[in-house]
Amino acid sequence: MKLLTSALCKQGGREYNQDFLATFAEDNEACLVVCDGLGSYVGSEVASRLCATKIIENFMEIRTLDRKRAFMPEFVQSYVKAAHNYVTDYKEANPQIKSSCTTVACLATDGTHTVMCHIGDTRIYMFRGGKLAFQTKDHSLSQMAVDMGQISLRDIRSHKDQNKLTRVLGNDYYIAPDCNVDSRPLHKGDAFILCTDGFWEYVYEEEMEADLVSSATPSEALLKMENRLLSRAGKYNDNYSAVVMTVLEDEEEGEADGENQNE
Repeated sequence: MKLLTSALCKQGGREYNQDFLATFAEDNEACLVVCDGLGSYVGSEVASRLCATKIIENFMEIRTLDRKRAFMPEFVQSYVKAAHNYVTDYKEANPQIKSSCTTVACLATDGTHTVMCHIGDTRIYMFRGGKLAFQTKDHSLSQMAVDMGQISLRDIRSHKDQNKLTRVLGNDYYIAPDCNVDSRPLHKGDAFILCTDGFWEYVYEEEMEADLVSSATPSEALLKMENRLLSRAGKYNDNYSAVVMTVLEDEEEGEADGENQNE
């Protein structure tokens, strides 16, 4: 089994890109991180960068020491907490960005089980058999409206409180990420998408399914999704970022040698 990834991180119609992503993928192991700095807070592009890079750094350090533990849920959650501490320490030393904070979505898998952690509204989607099998639940006021039955999940995209978050990383207090574990081994056809709200706002879940099924590589699927986004986004659309990961069987590896794993 081999994991293949493709990624994009675009500025969109904004003056700055406050999204940041960092990835590791090798054979049947991967650690993927996507962050979205909050646009209304100065220095959030720093918070997102520090968060993503620190998580990967901590993951690689533990993986070197103890490969099995690196993928355990408690360790994946510890990477997120360490990133929070790193961001808050940096902010204390650099008060000009004291209000900065970020969302985070982190996935770690060794091929036998998959750990998915997130804070905010950067999402993780999991697909099995060509269909959406799981998606994270946003930490936002609009998600609360869904939970109370006031709007449908699909309506989050146009809800007035869509960008009002109830949980972020780098704030004065730490709230642990939601953590979901899928204990089933990965198989051919499984796929994951980690993406910021600037991406999922314009690409619907059934379209993600269709583009994954109809594409030979994650980069092809990601290009199709980006084209959908660009056909719908306005002139001043948000930054948008996504990582697509698909699972190949051993015999397929040679066919995919040209795929860029970290585009």
